Amino acid sequence: MDGDRLVDPMKQPTLLPVPGGRLAYDESGQGRPIVLLHEGIADRRMWDREFATVSREHRVVRYDFRGYGGSEPAQSEFSPVRDLVALLDHLRIERPVIVGPSMGGKIALDLTLAHPGRVGALLLIAPGYSGMDYDHVPGGKATFERDESLSKAAADAWSAGDLASATERLRELWGASLTGASLELFRTMVRDNAKEVFEERSGRFEVRDGEPAAGRLGEIRAPTRILVGDRDNPAMPHCANFLARGIPGARVELIPGADHLLNLSRPDAFDSALGGFLRDLPAIGPSR
Repeated sequence: MDGDRLVDPMKQPTLLPVPGGRLAYDESGQGRPIVLLHEGIADRRMWDREFATVSREHRVVRYDFRGYGGSEPAQSEFSPVRDLVALLDHLRIERPVIVGPSMGGKIALDLTLAHPGRVGALLLIAPGYSGMDYDHVPGGKATFERDESLSKAAADAWSAGDLASATERLRELWGASLTGASLELFRTMVRDNAKEVFEERSGRFEVRDGEPAAGRLGEIRAPTRILVGDRDNPAMPHCANFLARGIPGARVELIPGADHLLNLSRPDAFDSALGGFLRDLPAIGPSR
């Protein structure tokens, strides 16, 4: 499987002009369209393995959010949902399966609510969501104390110019199960995207269209499955259950041994979950 681990690192992404900048994306394969979003502590490289393997049977697209990876940072107001719609329009993709981890899950949910006809299905991984608060989490804010402590330690280390320590604090919080090449990839992505991860260089320009997802979950009709690891932040399974209770027909799969970067910490379990989810979906007609 080593030959499947990474796509060609020398291959340059395609750049899509959007208002105020350009988005870097890759596309490969034919069949059911699958769009891979990324986390706020990563970029599209978190899907190197899956981009190479899943595109054997499906049309796969991945891209970098504003300021991450090969995409230009935002200099003025922008909407992540409008960016994703622009990419779908450009590639003429209809009703894809959206794979949304963490921050990518938040964007996927907001897209589904803003443009319900554009989304075929949602595979969410420890997703965030707009309107997120502490009220539905057992123990309330106390459940997030470890999160807040490590997040502050990471921010303080970054402010002091110690990127290595800042990255290690993030690893303790989000990547407790990572080892070997996956751990090195995580460290590389944090280093390369540090201004977005620690300073929200582009995030401060982000605007959202419509009301927060937390109060509108019952409007979602796309088939939805939610994955979360048992070594993730302790609050994440509670958040996943909150979403599953609100989204009609959604269900949660708890993945043993997985942390927040579930596909990197338990790639075998991710492959199994994705394959099972795709098999459960209705068949689609011919696609390019």
